[in-house]
Amino acid sequence: MASTHGEAAASIETGATATSETLDGSAVSQAVEDRSLSLSDVLGRLHPFAAHFPIALLLTAFLAELVLLARPALGLETSVRVLVAGGALGATFAAVLGWFAAGWRLTDRSETLGLHRWNGTAIAIVSLIAWWAASRPSRTPLRALLALLAAAILYQGYLGGEMVFGPNHLGL
Repeated sequence: MASTHGEAAASIETGATATSETLDGSAVSQAVEDRSLSLSDVLGRLHPFAAHFPIALLLTAFLAELVLLARPALGLETSVRVLVAGGALGATFAAVLGWFAAGWRLTDRSETLGLHRWNGTAIAIVSLIAWWAASRPSRTPLRALLALLAAAILYQGYLGGEMVFGPNHLGL
């Protein structure tokens, strides 16, 4: 017995196993095709692409701030502000795309996905605060935030790698 297109899509969306009794091949392929054309799914697929640029900007801002700490005469304050601003905007965009990719829910079945979701959201929020701190006269709060962001970004990368390549993908 063949199922309707709606049942096939529901089966795929919920992760239910399709059997030859409930789905024929054309219903499954049509449901997969419909899902790949949804705006939400397309936005979610852009998350890995969008995530790498803010990572580079924020880590470079941290390194530039360390150089500035060692050599204040270099005058890298404006460069750091620009890097943090771009990183904050990019991190926020990447986090929103991540929510599209993983779904708009507060809990996840996978602990790794849950950690990745909330760490990424925190990175976006803290980077926006760092952007504000970059315009303040005291550099101490910015330096603390950039150090925190650097550690969180490294952990985030580990979590992303674990989701793609599996547990203990670094062999540590």
